Amino acid sequence: MRIKIIVNVLILLLFSFSVSAQFTLPGNSVTVIAAPIGSLVPDVFLDNAGVLHMVYAKNQNAYYVKSIDNGITFSNPVLINTSGSVEYNMGERGPKLSVGNDGVIHVAWMDHWNSGVSVYARYSRSTNGGLSFEPLKSVSGTPGVDGVTLAADGNDQVLVFWHTMVPQQTAVPSATWLHYARSADNGITFSADTNVLFSNHSGLACSMCMTRARFDADGSVCLAFRSAENSIRDFYLLKGNPLVNNFEAYRINIDNWNINYCPMAGASLEISNSGKLYSAFMTGNHVYWAVSDTGIPLFTQHNATPLNEFEEIYPTAVANNSGLVLFVWQIGPMSVNDSAIVKWALYNSEGSFTGQQGVAGKTFSGTKATAFVGTDDNFYIVANTQNLTSVQDPVESAGLQIMPNPASDQIFIPFISNATELELFDCFGKLVLKKTVNSSTILTVSNLSQGIYILAVRTPLLVFKRKIIVDR
Repeated sequence: MRIKIIVNVLILLLFSFSVSAQFTLPGNSVTVIAAPIGSLVPDVFLDNAGVLHMVYAKNQNAYYVKSIDNGITFSNPVLINTSGSVEYNMGERGPKLSVGNDGVIHVAWMDHWNSGVSVYARYSRSTNGGLSFEPLKSVSGTPGVDGVTLAADGNDQVLVFWHTMVPQQTAVPSATWLHYARSADNGITFSADTNVLFSNHSGLACSMCMTRARFDADGSVCLAFRSAENSIRDFYLLKGNPLVNNFEAYRINIDNWNINYCPMAGASLEISNSGKLYSAFMTGNHVYWAVSDTGIPLFTQHNATPLNEFEEIYPTAVANNSGLVLFVWQIGPMSVNDSAIVKWALYNSEGSFTGQQGVAGKTFSGTKATAFVGTDDNFYIVANTQNLTSVQDPVESAGLQIMPNPASDQIFIPFISNATELELFDCFGKLVLKKTVNSSTILTVSNLSQGIYILAVRTPLLVFKRKIIVDR
């Protein structure tokens, strides 16, 4: 594994792409991507062609963007819900994404909770690469749903899961039943919704914890959910044939957390290229990750964060092909009015902490960060951009400032020491200026056309790139 010692802040602007902020953290190639401005609860999916798909909520709507360069740039956002509104409150709720191996993009969500609003599970798809989405469908027959997620295999099978209080039960507080609807024609039509039937579980789930669905390598559908049987709020994996409503439940963790309320923190579920299932979860105000061998949904390991701090929440875990696992979580209250800190740590495949950890940034506590493994086998964290701030600004840490910006005549860069190379690129990537300096310097931009440029500053210890606006 190549060790990155360069902190790289990269902001690119292309005519056909929207801007994305990205900076690389010290360690084994962990990069933070800022989700689109104002977005909440981003969900990502890297398809077999190396295209990164992202959906997110904003202003009670769902939007879609994609990237072909591991999140450096994204396409312009496309509205998914052609009608209605989208729920995004309390960190995990928001549009959920699945992309089949046929390239069809599937998205599910729930209506925005409002007084007097009947909330249903909704679905839409795009068959033209995300250029547009079909009119939404209601896949739930009864309102009052939560925890909506979905999985698509690219071979016509699409399953949307959620939980709701049908039939009514009073035995276990804050508990609901798992439901699902299935499409056998790639999302054109769906069966009537029905209770999920288990051979070894009641199907009683925690009332508002999110679920996560995936198809595994053998074509089985898998769903990670927080159980509520006997008020034990541990996690299970549902697994079975998508054509048959008869599933097995496998225990992910055995903590026997007995509470009579919903902690509103669901599980993540990701499948590595090796076929292993990785799930991250919160129990007792701490977060952990576990792994299951290929094709055998029996989870082992119960790996905590390095510091095991209080108020750990919203975890996710992904594994690359180099034998490393990235564990991401947040520290902070579950609140829509506070901030939280996004943290990460690297482990080996046996669950041992490598000693590499860091802070990705500060974010709004009402949204969950996510992560993926890029086409380069490196790790990427996707976090809310509106309130994301790096722990240490690489520009400030190098004693470098750029001012003014926007500029009309000159740009002043003070406090440069040692040999530093400056390069200025236009929005097409053409080099328009290059010079080497070893002290404070002034760049003249009065001869440049009005527009946006990228300034690359290469010091002996770090490289950063900054967007420069030339304005008259």
